Amino acid sequence: MECGRAGRQQWFVPDLVLLSGAFFFLFLGPGAVQQHLGTILGDKRFFTLAAVYVSFCVWRIFIGITIRVLGDFLSELLGAATYVGFVAVLWVSTSWPAVLLAAALWGWGAASLWITSQSQVLDATRGHGSASGFFYSILTAGQALGVGLLALIAARWPTPAGAAPGRLLLATCVVLGLPGLVLVCLTPRRKVERERFTLSGFWRIARQRAIVLVGVILLCSSLSFGILLGAFSELSRATTGAQWPAIAFYVARVALCFPAGLLADRIGKERGLKFSFLLAAAGIVVAALWRTSPGLSLAVCAGAMAMQQTLAQSSAMALMGDVAEPKSRHLALGAVFFWRDLGVVIPLFVAGLLKGLLPDPGDAQAVETVFRAALLGFAAVFVGSAFLCDALRRALTRTQGARN
Repeated sequence: MECGRAGRQQWFVPDLVLLSGAFFFLFLGPGAVQQHLGTILGDKRFFTLAAVYVSFCVWRIFIGITIRVLGDFLSELLGAATYVGFVAVLWVSTSWPAVLLAAALWGWGAASLWITSQSQVLDATRGHGSASGFFYSILTAGQALGVGLLALIAARWPTPAGAAPGRLLLATCVVLGLPGLVLVCLTPRRKVERERFTLSGFWRIARQRAIVLVGVILLCSSLSFGILLGAFSELSRATTGAQWPAIAFYVARVALCFPAGLLADRIGKERGLKFSFLLAAAGIVVAALWRTSPGLSLAVCAGAMAMQQTLAQSSAMALMGDVAEPKSRHLALGAVFFWRDLGVVIPLFVAGLLKGLLPDPGDAQAVETVFRAALLGFAAVFVGSAFLCDALRRALTRTQGARN
């Protein structure tokens, strides 16, 4: 029993609990609004979300500059504030320049909050897979509840004609996000010297074979979330008239995050990744081909993609704890998760362009046909990604051999 408690103490620390709680509230409100931006922005949502994640990509590389200037505490607090701030801007105005500016600022804040928080969690814990799994499970629980709550608000209190779209929905997001800022302030601070950012230093870390492979795998993995916000969202709207099948994605992630982290520690992170890609490909094929019960098939697809993304994100975060030194861990996380954000952007652009190419975007049958074909294309990418995991295993073996 004492060994069990000692093992848990290697990863179950106040830093992890408080930061996980902060992310719970940030994704209960502002983070969950991503799935419902169609209610507020219509088809502009594709390019708004793309702007968020393009900015996120860029700042994954350069965020070391602002972390060095602001320090860990302000990097986390100001980063968290941009989540609430984005929703507050939409509450006040949906003019295109204001929305794009808020989206770009949110991208910086997301990079600042995520990289600083993930670094702190990895610095404070051992058993990185378990810690990463716990972190993602609490975060995703907030997002799952938030998506469901906002769906209920959108259905129960629809926007009156001529009124500002989604006013109640946005107000709810702002209120729910505020406790996250408080928990960030309460999180203990650990003094870890962070390596000064230089492009040459970043490139030295980013070009390591194991990190490149983890990054490419994350890119392919994060297509799942982009698919959920893009092609999946449109197919769900065309076949069921609502977004309820998407809730299966978030619910499945809540159930799977912590077991995925434990599994990554026990069987090897690269083996879990390979299994997750094959499972996601199968789920997407089911959604694309099973037409008799579209709601159920989309829910199965969402659950399979959730399994895949859960294992990928937990494993990638844990691997950076294993292979990167604390002083350069923020650079390694930026290098790896840059690929992840790029993977979210690609399906969003694809969905936006496909919708724009349709002669009649309101034709539900045409939308369904096009987006089912898009899903099959993404399934083929996932099958190919499974085989990259074998190359990652070999690269990790060489890296560990060189260290020993």
